[in-house]
Amino acid sequence: MMISTTTTSATSTVIVTSHAVVFGAIAVVVLIGLLIAKELLSASENENAQHLGRFTSIAIYPLMVAFLFIVAIKVVEIL
Repeated sequence: MMISTTTTSATSTVIVTSHAVVFGAIAVVVLIGLLIAKELLSASENENAQHLGRFTSIAIYPLMVAFLFIVAIKVVEIL
């Protein structure tokens, strides 16, 4: 009975960890895409495009915090 519970718990931990890695990778890709879009829109001469470039900061800041959190965790794992 105890072995079954331990195996289920270990399997759940592996699944949650793999999901966290996937979501972290998606967040990093979205962050890179938004940073590229912000630079391209800010360089445009169109006023609406420049406004949209400033609007992307709403999504960039939380993703930047998540990215820094991911990097901090990886550094702690290495140490």
